[in-house]
Amino acid sequence: MNPIDELRAARPAHLGDGPVDEETRRAELAHAMAQGRPARRRRNLRPVWGLSLAGAAAAVTAFAVLTAGTGGGTAPRAPSQALTQPKVSETVKLSAQEVLLVAASRAERQPATSGEFWHTETLARTLFTAPGGYVMATEQRDEMWVSNNGQWSRSQYLGAEPATDKDRAKWAAVGSPAEIQQTVPGKGVGRLVPIAANKPYTDHHAGKEAFWLGRNVTLADLASLPEDEAGLKAWLLKYYEGKDTEGDRPMAEDAWLFRVSAGLITDMPVSARVRGAAFRMLAALPSVTSVGGVTDSQGRQGTAIAMETEAKANNADTAQGVLQDRLIIDEESGRALGRESVVVKPGGLQVGLEPGTVWSSTAILEAGWTDTRKR
Repeated sequence: MNPIDELRAARPAHLGDGPVDEETRRAELAHAMAQGRPARRRRNLRPVWGLSLAGAAAAVTAFAVLTAGTGGGTAPRAPSQALTQPKVSETVKLSAQEVLLVAASRAERQPATSGEFWHTETLARTLFTAPGGYVMATEQRDEMWVSNNGQWSRSQYLGAEPATDKDRAKWAAVGSPAEIQQTVPGKGVGRLVPIAANKPYTDHHAGKEAFWLGRNVTLADLASLPEDEAGLKAWLLKYYEGKDTEGDRPMAEDAWLFRVSAGLITDMPVSARVRGAAFRMLAALPSVTSVGGVTDSQGRQGTAIAMETEAKANNADTAQGVLQDRLIIDEESGRALGRESVVVKPGGLQVGLEPGTVWSSTAILEAGWTDTRKR
């Protein structure tokens, strides 16, 4: 039996043979996606959650045909037999709500895991404009281990380089300086940025508040989060004051919830049910949109959901910009690949950048429990 016939045979009887309304279709879709194969375990680090959107894409497409017809970083893994199915971007673009509900269903089915340390490894990339009008990109790698006894971090500035070949030519034309003074629109020149990388440095904090959810929280706080979307939203909004998570500029409630919850999803040690609740809460936000298939800073393919926010202006004379905050999910495993800020309207620190430019990104290289840490 071919896949279309199998899906037709599996079509729930209560749906009948006629058209299915949008609300019912989405509910059935979320239920169907929850029946997919479990994510593969990884060695040493035990991931908390997983989701297979790539395998689900073909089923989503076929199901849509039935209903409509009748009515550092880690290198990408080699494709398996299950991945020979077309990706979402090659078949049908799911809405943000569909992507998030599928993610919620898969996340809630993941087994509980544990370890002595919660470990994350990230790679951050940020653009800045030099006085000569060319754009440079800086990179930094960060690792963190958190336990009930404290937190340890290991960081390394990886250096700076021209963002494009055109920028490289401009940099070379002014003598390829080893240090570049960053231009801050509205304020003139800023800090000196070195081209060369630094040696790694480590730090240790005895404090237990290692995470940010509108306020500083501990592992114990994360362990006690509500496991339903309404309760989780209410818990988070207790700390919403109408402004950005980093500063005093105004921020709408939806945008604030998106930013805080994206951090919870990508690199915080919460239970499978809490992560599922976070996905469902985001799915209910009217401002969240689907970007579709994207490539992250490490060359990995993923599916992005997003929300637009105002970019920070440096002073009253600086134009107000608009950024698109993205959360990128891997279509194969469902883990968060990272987050990006994309220029929609240049302004503030993004003056001089073209719309569509990824101004800053954080790639999640590792996020899971482990019993060891680097010394």
